[in-house]
Amino acid sequence: VVEGTSTASVTKLLDMNGKLVCGDAWGAIRIYELSQSSEINNNNASSISRRQCAFLQFGGSSSIACMEQVMGEHLLAVSIEPADERDSNSRMIYPLATSFRVPSSRGVYIVDTKESTMKVMLENVHNDTVRCMCSLPDGGLLTAGGKMDATVRVWDSFDFDNASSVVEEENLDGATDEIQVLTNSKVLDQPGYVFDLKVLSDSNGSDVYAVAAARYNVIKIVI
Repeated sequence: VVEGTSTASVTKLLDMNGKLVCGDAWGAIRIYELSQSSEINNNNASSISRRQCAFLQFGGSSSIACMEQVMGEHLLAVSIEPADERDSNSRMIYPLATSFRVPSSRGVYIVDTKESTMKVMLENVHNDTVRCMCSLPDGGLLTAGGKMDATVRVWDSFDFDNASSVVEEENLDGATDEIQVLTNSKVLDQPGYVFDLKVLSDSNGSDVYAVAAARYNVIKIVI
């Protein structure tokens, strides 16, 4: 049992190269390295020890909605949403966290978890909170908006190297970060509003892949 990971409610979990990534209702992300302890507890079972290796927090009244590892060992795509009113009223600014200013509480942001810096903003992505994301074999990313948006967008890998603009943002710690801003993406004709996305690789070993998209009792396959 990993206790005491967050004061706020944990909203999302992710395995990132064997590290546990925890997002919470106050817009914070904690990343832990876990290892099995040699000590035996009262139940004759070995315990799990943890070391926090990154601590980030998104500004504003934000909650972590979705997380997905992208393009390498340390890059993490994060979608946020406005925090629940009950969480917003009791929200805490963690003084030990690296804090990010965000222009929108419904945006998607790519952060470097090793350097604790924001690298990319996906601007004007969707008209509703991005509820699920999926990294692609070519280094791209799929983002799917909520019911009020009902679109799935494709961000090509080369987009991340050719941003439409670059902005300098002063983070809450007073340092200045250079952040790429992306606005161009392709909208898939199918599948519309979805709950989850997964890549299906070609069993014959080619570079062709499909995407499975789930909504209620229907799964759509898009090639």
